[in-house]
Amino acid sequence: MFLKINTMKHAKSTPDPKVEELIARIKLRTQNLFLTKQLMCAEAVLTVMNQGLGGGLPPEMAVRLTSGLPEGVGGSGCTCGSLTGGVMALGLFLGRSGPGLRNGKPVMFNAKVLHGQFKDRFGATCCRILTKDLKWGSKDHFQQCSLRAGFSAEMSARLILQKKPELIHQADRSYLDQQDSKFAAGLKKIANTIRR
Repeated sequence: MFLKINTMKHAKSTPDPKVEELIARIKLRTQNLFLTKQLMCAEAVLTVMNQGLGGGLPPEMAVRLTSGLPEGVGGSGCTCGSLTGGVMALGLFLGRSGPGLRNGKPVMFNAKVLHGQFKDRFGATCCRILTKDLKWGSKDHFQQCSLRAGFSAEMSARLILQKKPELIHQADRSYLDQQDSKFAAGLKKIANTIRR
């Protein structure tokens, strides 16, 4: 069964400055984690949404859950990891809590909205198509994919906060305000390697 929706039907009201500020922080933190090569696209989106909005997953679990999604699901070039990470974030906050077909409507509806927004913005949802003109691993590749990751985090956050505005009060702003340099990110990677 397909849900028929119009992704543009949501009327624009006066945006709440606190919500807009929080969404901007989520977007920037997601892009920072990707650009500093600490996390891949899907990992960055779910990790920031989880930690930033209090999703309750241990940080390493958010990474584990999404680690097979980058590069279009395991490098296959299919659905963009930024989009799938956003859908997972929607599931974390809006997903079903148990059996029953009816209780999945909010997450299904919002996942379809996110998919439509992503496709409208970038022209495709397939990683292979989105990156066809980019040299893999190049600066341009990371720049373009960071824009997609940031967009997915931004739109996911917007959809989640529309349904659960109370999350704004539990947001971890100190986490969201972190912006690592490439040098600092490198030091974190070394420290994590030593700990293992």
